[in-house]
Amino acid sequence: MSPKQQADPEIYGNAWGNLLQQVRDGLSWSGRELNSCLLNDGTGGFVDVSSVIGLDQEADGRALALVDWDQDGDIDLWYRDRTAPRLRLMLNRHKGARTEDFVSVLLEGEECNRNAIGAVVELIGESEPGKLRSVKSVRAGDLFLSQSSRWLHFGLGQDGAAEKARVIWPGGGEELFQGLKAGGSFLLKEGSGYAVSVARTPRAIADDAESSVPVYRDATAHINPPVAFRLPPLGFRSPRGERGMLPGKGSPQLIILWSAECPVSRMQLKRLAEKSRSYRVAGVPLVIALSVDGEEGHGKAAEVMQELRWPFEWGSIENISLDVLSTFQKGLFDLTVPLTVPLAVLCGSGGEVMGIYRGSFEASVVADDLEALRRADGEGWHAWAPPMAGRWFTKAVDPVYAMEFMARQFDNRFPEVALSYLEAAQEHATGAKVLALASGIARRHHELAKKFRKQQQPEQASVHFERALALEPRAEFLLDYGTMLASYGNLGAAAGLLREALELEPGLEPARRALEMVQKLQKEGR
Repeated sequence: MSPKQQADPEIYGNAWGNLLQQVRDGLSWSGRELNSCLLNDGTGGFVDVSSVIGLDQEADGRALALVDWDQDGDIDLWYRDRTAPRLRLMLNRHKGARTEDFVSVLLEGEECNRNAIGAVVELIGESEPGKLRSVKSVRAGDLFLSQSSRWLHFGLGQDGAAEKARVIWPGGGEELFQGLKAGGSFLLKEGSGYAVSVARTPRAIADDAESSVPVYRDATAHINPPVAFRLPPLGFRSPRGERGMLPGKGSPQLIILWSAECPVSRMQLKRLAEKSRSYRVAGVPLVIALSVDGEEGHGKAAEVMQELRWPFEWGSIENISLDVLSTFQKGLFDLTVPLTVPLAVLCGSGGEVMGIYRGSFEASVVADDLEALRRADGEGWHAWAPPMAGRWFTKAVDPVYAMEFMARQFDNRFPEVALSYLEAAQEHATGAKVLALASGIARRHHELAKKFRKQQQPEQASVHFERALALEPRAEFLLDYGTMLASYGNLGAAAGLLREALELEPGLEPARRALEMVQKLQKEGR
């Protein structure tokens, strides 16, 4: 990369975006390195025990936190990976440890900071010549983007003991604490000089086989977007060959993708047909099933529809629309997933995606999504998105950021779809962001206008020229629009546009020459 490219923030940002997209597509950031765990062998060396204790996942590990999570006296691991599952809890189930083989302490500052960040603790047991010192410090961050528990956990070994603790507080003050005992947890409060025992109730964490909570293993998925993205336009053909576009406006609709070659698709459509009234009661007046089998599969799709006595509309989705839908789905998820059937998309009255269902789509679930999101604001969509109950600790997704992100997914192959998301971002923007987006949208309309002009589609080109000029009346836009109209014989309109271009930029020589040529043709009566 040249120095000029390195200094360009747009090029730099695009490079990072492309790199992250490769990770989302399943490529490894670290060359598929295995996670590793090294055990201190007690002689100054380390032994790799990753495979023995089950920590050698191929997961691009990122962050690690140490904590006695189940409070049974040994250290457990929380760690975050780049690939799914993103968060793992690894419980220490080593059977050799005894409940009295440790001591843990929590520091509380009075003169120093309350969390005692920076304090150093040394355990003092029975005097043994040559015994290694047990020293730990309180930190505000251990590893990359991670923080372990503030409890300092000391392993004592079978013959270890702990009676006192020497603390060097932040600022240099030193204090000796009495009253420690192996197998216990203690609070060391600055200035008290005595360790206070803290009761810590062990957590009962069941194994999968013993858990009373059912493990969800069905091959289905139900997703609610955290922002009201409008579904991009999808073209389809009706059974009579008429072309249509989805999503429509005015009422909610459930769009179903299926294949006659897929048994699960046929089974799901059969269930839906048998319970068709339930979907109408749920508030979904329009249900349309779109076959993904193309023209060659139209005959078989028609047979299936007749066999099911399908009570709703149906048709065949265009191949280009499948690509558009795949790109939309790619933008929604952090990990790229292939487009599979059966797939259902619930759209609201304005075409906004309210729910995506892979595998199965029950009327009750569709009704819940429709009711929850019909009148919800940004906070409501954000709250409904997670698949489990809880409270967010972050703010709702900024719709401007979300729409710009989605626009980038379509930039290369579907610029008109990208433009529609940028226009949606402008609707949500405020302040200077509105003007910045308007300028970028105008330039994109201009580029599309030139593309249609080159393809000799003047009507489509004129639409984009007009939209570009409505947002930003630039001399460059007027010049290109005027020369196009002149080439199709619309000399009066062309002359007007070229004059406007010269008013904005009197020194624009191409516009002056073009205007002279148009005026000459007008005089000749052409």
